[in-house]
Amino acid sequence: MAERPKMVFTGGGWTRSEEPAGKRRARVIDAHYHIFPRLGSQKEGLDPAMRLRFWQFHLRDWLVFWRKRDGARIEQRLLEFHSNNIQDMPEVNFRFGNYGQAEFTLDGVDYVVQLYPPSLVNMEAPPERMIAEMNLAGVDAGVIQADHVYGDLGEYVGNARKRYPGRFIGLGQVWEPEADRPEQWLRLERAVREHGHQGLYFSVEPFSVMQVDRSLDDPRFEGLWAKVLELQIPIFWFIDDRTADRAPRFLRRLGELDRWAARHPGITSVITHGLVPAAIIHDLGFPGQLMTVMQRPNMHAEILFPAKWPEFPYPEGQEQLRFLRDELGAGKLLWGSDSPYGMTNWCTYRQSLDFIRVHCDFLSQEEKDLILGGNAERLFRLDS
Repeated sequence: MAERPKMVFTGGGWTRSEEPAGKRRARVIDAHYHIFPRLGSQKEGLDPAMRLRFWQFHLRDWLVFWRKRDGARIEQRLLEFHSNNIQDMPEVNFRFGNYGQAEFTLDGVDYVVQLYPPSLVNMEAPPERMIAEMNLAGVDAGVIQADHVYGDLGEYVGNARKRYPGRFIGLGQVWEPEADRPEQWLRLERAVREHGHQGLYFSVEPFSVMQVDRSLDDPRFEGLWAKVLELQIPIFWFIDDRTADRAPRFLRRLGELDRWAARHPGITSVITHGLVPAAIIHDLGFPGQLMTVMQRPNMHAEILFPAKWPEFPYPEGQEQLRFLRDELGAGKLLWGSDSPYGMTNWCTYRQSLDFIRVHCDFLSQEEKDLILGGNAERLFRLDS
């Protein structure tokens, strides 16, 4: 019979007790976290109008909406369009509301989509709110993944790092379709040297949205990779184009990334969002091309499974994690939550962590410590 965990009454309820006095608790680092001002308000980076188009592009396969006039739930892919060209996307006056919601108008009817949890009253996730979330769950720091839909938050995240040392790890941003240009390399260097960012977030989605056909191993990007190597920072890769031909395009990106990783063994990398996009994980599983690239010594994986299996504590996700541990070793895996977005449909923030911290009995405590923070400490040289 398993030993019952030690519990303590906190005044607001019962919780698991912390480690005994004098024993250092392993640092917990969320490899996929967000802070941001009100969505749609950011002026830096991508043109604000184009950023709204990006958000709509993100929702092309969304299923659940509410009709605004009467609150009727609608299960229909209202924003779907069968093209990879953002210019073909329907004009629906996509806009942000409040309480985690976005709105749009289709055929004269207003609809609401619950994009973030209702607790995002003003559609913002300020540093103070997100630190409070971490404190409650027992998380020490978060890696701020820098997707273009949030704007260029280099200075915003840099200021948060200064105000709250040790709580946020920033990732720099470039405009990927122009990543062969020296001004983009300098943009990354400024993010690192002026704002204290400690990695690069590189997304393939702008290639598909802007109709730019570029491979990740294109020789034109060698100047950027040279700058990454000079700065001694890791790359966090988002390799889902979100195109209509999503699975074939994803497999293509895996081949490109494998060739890239072989050519750049000195650059540490992380494939984000749980490796395989949620939209195609049930069709593809973990394809051979993925496991090939993950065998490269410089490649790591973000563990983000709550989006892919609906019932906590995600037994199917646990089996996938067991498979990755067995095939790759715990030293290649980093836990991420995609919070606050992940708290919309998937689980609470604590559950996203307890999925591994409390469950996954096949992992030793040492393996859990690596996945929940130790590997991120090493990647970002936090103890050096």
